[in-house]
Amino acid sequence: MEKVERSSKYDWFWSSLDNYLEKHQLKQTKQRTQIIEQFIRLDTHIDAEMLYQQFNQEGKKVGLATIYRTLTLLEQAKLVEQRSFADGRTLYELNTPNEHHDHLVCIECKKVIEFENQEIEDLQIKVAHNHGFRLTDHRLDLYGVCSSCSSEIDSAN
Repeated sequence: MEKVERSSKYDWFWSSLDNYLEKHQLKQTKQRTQIIEQFIRLDTHIDAEMLYQQFNQEGKKVGLATIYRTLTLLEQAKLVEQRSFADGRTLYELNTPNEHHDHLVCIECKKVIEFENQEIEDLQIKVAHNHGFRLTDHRLDLYGVCSSCSSEIDSAN
């Protein structure tokens, strides 16, 4: 397995994790580190089973329960965010500070695409204000058919 360099890109993550573990009197285990490095290396929306399969494909023995516990710990540390999409899947993604994005979800292949759009952000604030709300958080998941699946559907017809 390719080791994730603790480059400046992820300094915030490793520093926050170290602080969280110290505060809760937990140790950073070798297996937990492997799981986290794999999660970061894959850099996608992923669930525990997908991580487990990835380890199996590489011939690494990591228990599914250990993966779930690690993802739960990272969520409690607010380093990853659990996303439950309308199709029933629960996926995890890095919770990068001061970054916000929304999602396009293909209902055919289940691909998740992140996007940012300032016009949508501004409109959401305006809508909330018009209804007497001050936004503290939000999420937007748009469902449809991606261009790849759309092409396959069109060619099948």
